[in-house]
Amino acid sequence: MARRARRTYAEAKAVKTAVTNEPILEWQTAIYARLSIENSGKDDKGESIEGQIEICKDYIEEHPYLHLREVYCDNGWTGTNTNRPEFQRLLNDINEGKIKALVIKDFSRFSRDYIEAGNLLENVFPFMGVRFISVADNYDSFDTDGSAESLLIPLKNLINSYYSKDISKKVSTAIHTKQLAGEHIPSMIPYGYQKSTIQEYRFEPDPETCMNVTRIFQMRFDGVPLNHIANKFNEEGIPSPGKLRYLRGMTSDKRYATSVWSAQLVKQILKNPTYLGHLVFGRMPTALYLGKPNYQYEPDESKWRILENMHEPLVTQEIFDKAKEMELAGRKAWEEKLKKGEANRKKNQPLFLYLAYCGECGSKMRYHRYRPDQKPSGTYECPNYKYKKCGGTHSIAQDTLKEIVGNVLNTQLELFCDYKKVVELLENPTVMTAQQMECKDEMKSLEVKIRSKQGKRERLYEDFTDGILSAEDYQIMKQKFDEEYQTLTTRYNALQVMQHKLKKSLSSENNWLLHMQKFQNKQEINEEILNALVDKIVVFQDGKKRKVEVVLKYREDFQLLKSAYEEMMGGEQG
Repeated sequence: MARRARRTYAEAKAVKTAVTNEPILEWQTAIYARLSIENSGKDDKGESIEGQIEICKDYIEEHPYLHLREVYCDNGWTGTNTNRPEFQRLLNDINEGKIKALVIKDFSRFSRDYIEAGNLLENVFPFMGVRFISVADNYDSFDTDGSAESLLIPLKNLINSYYSKDISKKVSTAIHTKQLAGEHIPSMIPYGYQKSTIQEYRFEPDPETCMNVTRIFQMRFDGVPLNHIANKFNEEGIPSPGKLRYLRGMTSDKRYATSVWSAQLVKQILKNPTYLGHLVFGRMPTALYLGKPNYQYEPDESKWRILENMHEPLVTQEIFDKAKEMELAGRKAWEEKLKKGEANRKKNQPLFLYLAYCGECGSKMRYHRYRPDQKPSGTYECPNYKYKKCGGTHSIAQDTLKEIVGNVLNTQLELFCDYKKVVELLENPTVMTAQQMECKDEMKSLEVKIRSKQGKRERLYEDFTDGILSAEDYQIMKQKFDEEYQTLTTRYNALQVMQHKLKKSLSSENNWLLHMQKFQNKQEINEEILNALVDKIVVFQDGKKRKVEVVLKYREDFQLLKSAYEEMMGGEQG
């Protein structure tokens, strides 16, 4: 190939950026965190500066090729410009080559000046060879092509989020104005009503269901308990509001196909002023700008907006007030009952409340506490069994669960001493498992290949600047080298993660080992032990046959120790 004249400085510089942005084996890493002054130490999601840093540190710990060098924090500084002391210090350190990777929680912490942020991400950082990682946005510049489009995707998402919230606020304000003028009705039409066929923005009684509402109020007025009303309607085959919406094609959500009446549903009807002839707004608010993207029931009646006498009532004021009075009396009686049974509750606390699940429908099991004069311990029940939504587990006693879980944990503790011996052997740097040796050998081989590729790429660039290669030939050959280099470094980084994980799991830092050591002398199961060691408990029941599956935490750490024990000591255990 004919030798060409040397390139000008400007021509050489035009392709230099691609060279400076090449992967490296170790990244000197910085964390940047920021909060605005109006947030008083916490952002709008309740995350502190410390919380942001913790998220970033967790990410760095999971990626051992990132080496934390410095943390930069701007507390009480707006993100609408880059004139922040710690941010400027960060940029200076990047310019001096001290920082090669930057980790942030999300793009909004980095900058809200999207033009300046785009310039840094698209031009400055690639030229300086800086890797940019946004944890919450799942963005890593090392894994993209570095184009403007790929860099702007997370920024566009952030901008769209703020735009959506702004539109939400404007729409909500407009709707509220129409509501007060009587030119709007709630989107969720209350059970017992339908849209008026005569007057716009009004309700009229639904001939198919309005008598059910009147009946509910009358039954309650006559002293019938809420759950008895619900059971009566279910026995008579009266579709619940949710099921009726499904049957009428107003929703395609399959959950409503089997929806039934409940005491809570009856209670909501009895509390709704709509049945007095009023239009009620704000019972089920949705506002993206307030952080309420979905409909959520608002229990605070003072936040409801009520327009009186807007349609035909289904109940008199007397009956409505009586139902409300009974609800308040019932609540007071319940509070007194709770106070009276406080001693029993303290003595008989549910240990597995957030751990026990029904194996048939997957629901969290509820704890049923017996009266002190019945049984000393309560039971866990599937909440869907009562409403015939689940044909599986009915109940299992807490004492039974304690015995089962205790046996599982005792078995783990028996293995603790054996596995601890393995860890003591592996503390010697000359002793390794087969998996560790394979990982180490492959990394050594990759290091040789990566350095070889680095040298060839540098010589390739020199050939281009010396005029030996044309720009076209250089780009073709460089692309091939880049692809090979990327494959090698990606595999190397993955092995670094694996090596770090193995080193931690096969040492005294093993999470399973640490927790077993902490609780090895505990005589009885308590909440602390369960929260530390148990992920969940799944209860299956087929007729009279019951099966309980105890799923423990740190399963991977345990399996690595188990494999190491079998390899180094011989035989199988656990």
